[in-house]
Amino acid sequence: MSHATRRHVLVNSAAVAAALASNFAQVPGVHAQAGTRLRCFWWGNPDRDKRTKAALEAYKAKFGTDISAESLGWGDYWTKLSTQTAGGNAPDLIQMDYRYLFEYARRDTLLALDSLNPKPLDLATFGDAARNSGKVDGKLYGVALGTNSKAMVYDTTMFEKVGVKSLDAAWTWDDFARIAGEISKLNPGKYWGSGDNSRWEQGFEHYLNQRGKLLYTADGKAGFTKDDVTAWFDLWDKLRKSGAVAPAEIGATNTGSIDQYEVSRGTAAMSFANSNQVVAFQSIAKNKLAISVFPNEKGSPSGHYLKPSMLMSVSSKTKSPEEAAKVIQYLINDADGVKALGIERGVPPSSTAQAQLAPELDDLGKMQVNYVAAVSKVAVALPPPPPKGAGEIEKLMLRVADTVAFGRASVKDGALQFFTEAESILARA
Repeated sequence: MSHATRRHVLVNSAAVAAALASNFAQVPGVHAQAGTRLRCFWWGNPDRDKRTKAALEAYKAKFGTDISAESLGWGDYWTKLSTQTAGGNAPDLIQMDYRYLFEYARRDTLLALDSLNPKPLDLATFGDAARNSGKVDGKLYGVALGTNSKAMVYDTTMFEKVGVKSLDAAWTWDDFARIAGEISKLNPGKYWGSGDNSRWEQGFEHYLNQRGKLLYTADGKAGFTKDDVTAWFDLWDKLRKSGAVAPAEIGATNTGSIDQYEVSRGTAAMSFANSNQVVAFQSIAKNKLAISVFPNEKGSPSGHYLKPSMLMSVSSKTKSPEEAAKVIQYLINDADGVKALGIERGVPPSSTAQAQLAPELDDLGKMQVNYVAAVSKVAVALPPPPPKGAGEIEKLMLRVADTVAFGRASVKDGALQFFTEAESILARA
């Protein structure tokens, strides 16, 4: 090709490019986002993955923004997010949990969303509690995608086999032990009444809340004593020894992924989780599932509180802060985004979103909405956010609880170890 011909092609190409740019500028929503690419990262399960990807694809179709999607299970998620954040390579859109929001925000790794101007987020249809749940030191660092509470997920078929058609909201720990024990007798050594909840730090928190105590105080100290830990471990030790709860070798394989819970694997009739997770559990379980409040003692506080099931935050390192915020706006307020997500992440905080979803709710959806409404009537106050080091303590609970369950430490020794190490973690955090 001659130089003259090449110049001719370049001139024509420039003209075509200019014409295309002009045409794109005529299309609403395309010019501003042309060439924009975002990364979105969340922890989840197959159902959440499918819904989230559908919502992001719908956003791309409407606004032209490419959004790469990535998800992992709960445990692996936080390890990878920590590594990416430390390396300055955090995703633009970060699914955030209330327990980690304050830690990430105070390390200046999240963007203060209310600092954007013009403001792309409209939270007018959120209640005050939901709106404020994403604030740290008065600034908005996360937007709640759903509201939930802890819940007992149980297999209704197995319950009916021992004559229990439903669980009363006032059921006690004694009721729990009796029902779980009866279910364990149906298929001895292969199926149990419940999974072992001694390993779940949030289960311990709930146990403390029922006794008017906190897991962590507002100034980041332990809100519990060694005796509280002893009572917790002792409760589950007795349940294991009675055969009501799955043994250590079953409990230790629960990684926190939905498919690893005892209800999902068909090894127990009850698992302790969160209300929004019943959707994912039911997608795996063969029998019909239901949710209930945790067992309690008569006259004690419920221990339940309403919390943002998860929030969506934006990395402080993003190159497209306004566009990332617009994606959040789409997920919480646009009918297409709202319907794509459904209530798998919990009951939407927006009253408008709730109204948009109401006609399409199936039985599981209605179950969640009714459960959150019922819990709201007896809920205790939302506890202070977990302090820095809480993630380490969560892993500590898993490790020490397993040590006790396998008989490698006594209840008292395990409680002392957990309490001592937890205080040490908090002191250096």
